[in-house]
Amino acid sequence: MTQKPLPDVTRLRLLNEVARQGSLAGAARVLGITSSAVSQQISILERETGVQLLDRSSRGVGLTGAGEILVEHARAVVRLLEATRAEMDQLSGDLSGRVRIGSIPSLARNVLLPVAEKLEVRAPDVELTVNVVEPVDSIEQLLNGALDIAIVDLYDNVPVAFPDYLVTQEVMNEPLALITPPDYVVPARLKLADLKNEAWVLTPDAGACGQAVRYACRNEGFEPNIRWVVDDLLLLVESISRGRGISLLPPFSVDSAVAPVGIHAFDKPHIHRRVLTVTRSSDARRPIVKAVLDEIHSLLGAAAA
Repeated sequence: MTQKPLPDVTRLRLLNEVARQGSLAGAARVLGITSSAVSQQISILERETGVQLLDRSSRGVGLTGAGEILVEHARAVVRLLEATRAEMDQLSGDLSGRVRIGSIPSLARNVLLPVAEKLEVRAPDVELTVNVVEPVDSIEQLLNGALDIAIVDLYDNVPVAFPDYLVTQEVMNEPLALITPPDYVVPARLKLADLKNEAWVLTPDAGACGQAVRYACRNEGFEPNIRWVVDDLLLLVESISRGRGISLLPPFSVDSAVAPVGIHAFDKPHIHRRVLTVTRSSDARRPIVKAVLDEIHSLLGAAAA
């Protein structure tokens, strides 16, 4: 009896991406190939396994029972291969190859750009690719093997759970500040409750910063009068500078060179943002990943000193 070939690892990764994105088109977009190519590769994988893996309909695709089982095994195979790669890299001490990073915008601009410039000199064979994404997306991509490092931020009262096979390290902890138009008069010993009658410019409530600020305002007994909801930090700063309202933001994320704004501390309550680097435990041992993390931690440590 002829033995069936083992499923191809590349196709297993592709199936995993289809499951994560919920569609062939979504997986194709992430992987940089066409939807028809994704469909063809999944069809080949179905022939390799001898079972139907996707339910295809006019409304989209979904995993069959067999597909869900195979995706779970695929993730285990990918993690094993990553652990193997990490051990081989440790033995070789190799500092060449690509490191994929998902980052929040402020760290991409203020940290990853100078890190990339330093690595070009110190480790020219290291290639960084950076994708600016929300923390929840970068963690998901990290878990699915699409990233090697995630740089995320956590806010008070917006909890995030991390699986125990992820390694986290805090690299920054900063209180949020009141961001105002440049001519705004701030009273001494300002409290958040003093701002209940102000107009606000906030980030969307789908993001952690927007959730944290709304929670803090409600906890102080008022609903913020939100005039602008802005997901672009550059536009947010400019809209505040031009008098559209005030906001609470991490000072590190505010680029006052875009437009002049006031940055003020306030007494109560203190709302903090923590910035973490996150890697899979297997990748944390890889010399190339460790070299990039060391540069990130070194730069932020120097900035905090």
